Amino acid sequence: MSTAEELPVVAPNVLGSLPLHARMRTVWALKYGVLYSVLLAPALVAGVTLANLAPFPVAALLPLVCGMALGWLYSGRYARAFSAAHLADGMLIRRGVWWRGEVFVPRARIQHTEINQGPLDRRWDMASVAIHTAGTRLESIVVPGLPRALAESLRDALLDRKLHADGA
Repeated sequence: MSTAEELPVVAPNVLGSLPLHARMRTVWALKYGVLYSVLLAPALVAGVTLANLAPFPVAALLPLVCGMALGWLYSGRYARAFSAAHLADGMLIRRGVWWRGEVFVPRARIQHTEINQGPLDRRWDMASVAIHTAGTRLESIVVPGLPRALAESLRDALLDRKLHADGA
């Protein structure tokens, strides 16, 4: 290839609303289900056992079942309330069920970005993008549950990295 023939530049097209991966609700359901199970365990096991409503093994399973059900319900509400958008001048993230928050990160404040994947993320080909900003308050904002290819494109677009067709 001669020097006159440059590799075509591939511009990541990620402006606008960023869709969550289809499995992100499952990840949140597991996370919140375990949390609620642990929080409910002492009260439910003690209450059911003391009232002689069920033997201890059945009473021990009750918090797990109730916690996972609550986790599934909460994860659905959280997924509906969560949104992230890549705008021309930065990132806008909205989240929260009971306490709602909105964070705008101007492009000029972004220091660096990183992509993180846990075991379930790798299994389902999704990733989280951590955006690190200048300053001390909210120095790291995470956009969870994006398809991995979109997360990589977002990372490159936020830092104005120019990609070539060969990935170099």
